[in-house]
Amino acid sequence: MKKFLATLVITAAAVTSFTAAAQERLPAPVIGIVDTDLILRDSLASKAVRLERDKFATQYSTQVADEEKKLRAEDQELASQRGVMAPDVFQNRATEFQKKLADFQTRVRDKQERLDFSFQQSMTEIGQSIYAAAGDVAKEKGINTVLARSQILLIVDTAMDITAPVLTKLNQRLPTVKFQDPATLQRQDPNAAPGAAAPAAAVKPAAPAKK
Repeated sequence: MKKFLATLVITAAAVTSFTAAAQERLPAPVIGIVDTDLILRDSLASKAVRLERDKFATQYSTQVADEEKKLRAEDQELASQRGVMAPDVFQNRATEFQKKLADFQTRVRDKQERLDFSFQQSMTEIGQSIYAAAGDVAKEKGINTVLARSQILLIVDTAMDITAPVLTKLNQRLPTVKFQDPATLQRQDPNAAPGAAAPAAAVKPAAPAKK
């Protein structure tokens, strides 16, 4: 029993000694908090990227609306001729139209996927620059730990918030960022979609003739 107590005392002393040594080696945390959501919304580069995305989106919407209008007209014309066409002729015309419709829907999805990918590519570059800007501000202020605002439940001392100087630093470092033209994107895998697919255009094809 005495041997066991002696071992316990030695172990406790060793743990205490190790903890004290660790506390001596580790610096006291000096925390800075950055609202990355706000920076991604308000930075000069982010605003420019959203403007570019919206420009392409408007252009694509106009193109899609025009082509969809033509497809609807073609579908209506085909449906009106169903009663005067031989069944096999109508079947062939309907099959051709369905192929044209499928190609149109594929191109719509491809445009949206490319636009989403270009947008995310630019925003990723901005995000990386936020890290660099936050690091610069942290060094200037003697901060050794930087946390995102989204990770914090409650900020008791608002002096820990360094969002404003980080935003200023980012705007100086990266006032704008390249937004790649979606049409020029090069895919590594031609069968892999680079982004989220857009909803297919709602054009109802003519029904094939009954056999």
